Amino acid sequence: MQEESEYATMWVSEGILFFTFKPLAELDLKEAQIIVASRLKFQNKTPYPVLCNIYNLKTVSEEAADYLATEGITLVPAIALLCNSYYHRVLAEVFIKLHNLAKPIQIFSNKQEALDYLQKFI
Repeated sequence: MQEESEYATMWVSEGILFFTFKPLAELDLKEAQIIVASRLKFQNKTPYPVLCNIYNLKTVSEEAADYLATEGITLVPAIALLCNSYYHRVLAEVFIKLHNLAKPIQIFSNKQEALDYLQKFI
């Protein structure tokens, strides 16, 4: 099953939730709230480790980042952030350093390594 919205595409495969942001100029608080609500509805109270592809993110507002670091990790035992550029790696590193997440989170440029990491959280 796959869910697609204006802001993201998500699906579950082999116990992992795959989440890909669609191109956005800036992810703001309102969009973050819509994305999280959509993901929670899609998960139907079932926790899944998340492979989050951030290739399409340009900027994230401080309020959106704060929301994603708190409410956005509900029903998420672990997160693997998939980056394809130096810019996205820095964006992910800043997010992790500024938000003391209560869940394990790692940054990857290799999809298979990210999936291997998430396997232990299924």
